[in-house]
Amino acid sequence: HGYASMPTLRPCAIAMLCKKALENGIEVEYVRHYIKKHGLQPPTSSVECQNWPWPIKIYTLGHFRIVKAGEPLNFEGQDPSKNQSKAQGKPLLLLKALIALGARDVNETQIIDALWPDAEGDAGHQVFRVTLHRLRHMLGHEKAIIMRDNSLTLDTSCCWVDVWALEQFFSQPPATHTASLVGKALEIYQGHFLGDDNDYAWALALRERLRSKFLRYLEQTGKHNEDTGQWEKAIDSYRKGLEIDPLAEILYQRLMLCYQRQGRCSEALSVYQRCHTVFSTVLGITPSSHIEAARRAVISR
Repeated sequence: HGYASMPTLRPCAIAMLCKKALENGIEVEYVRHYIKKHGLQPPTSSVECQNWPWPIKIYTLGHFRIVKAGEPLNFEGQDPSKNQSKAQGKPLLLLKALIALGARDVNETQIIDALWPDAEGDAGHQVFRVTLHRLRHMLGHEKAIIMRDNSLTLDTSCCWVDVWALEQFFSQPPATHTASLVGKALEIYQGHFLGDDNDYAWALALRERLRSKFLRYLEQTGKHNEDTGQWEKAIDSYRKGLEIDPLAEILYQRLMLCYQRQGRCSEALSVYQRCHTVFSTVLGITPSSHIEAARRAVISR
């Protein structure tokens, strides 16, 4: 009916109801409009709710992009001049480094060392402040990046970051990994962290940690599905994990075991053959003794 106010409910209660509605696809457009109209703050630990009308959404997994007020921020090709592209490059790099270094209470010195290692003293401080000003201007939200005690923090009430949402999924126990939740996690993990930026050493630690955590998340989900007899779901988890990392040997092993227990031995041997081909081509080695043992078990059956 388009009600514009609910005076009997506290804002925090309304925000939680809005979050539940968005998660379940209930009157999404009305809810998003209501949130914007009343300036509702997202409930605590709501980063997994992508449909909340966040002022700024930052995607770092796979192709880097920023969505501002529901519209993609075009920082490439908007102006054909090279000067604008260069002017935008450093502020965006500052944002990437801030997220890579934790996005919360990241000391100014850490960022200067990462982005301007040759700058000394006041020169480093000055270029940092100028770049931060440009980044805030680009995002259009002065409070999106909080500066306190010479440390930067991305404001969680203003910004949504895909890394934060993914970490929220990782924190949940395997028993809660329903197909819909796993689907949401896969939807978020579009590729490795800053996959287009392979030249920056400061991005490697978070990239590897997220990759390992996501593979472990899919492995735990698969094992839980195995324990409950949901073989197809387990197979699906392992196969999706191998799409992300074709060198994840444990996933080959679990996938072969699933096929074997279902009597699908030819498919299990196909998995082994794929593993053997990938390892010999990419690494120049043969699969481990665990994979070979799984192969012999399939043949014996």
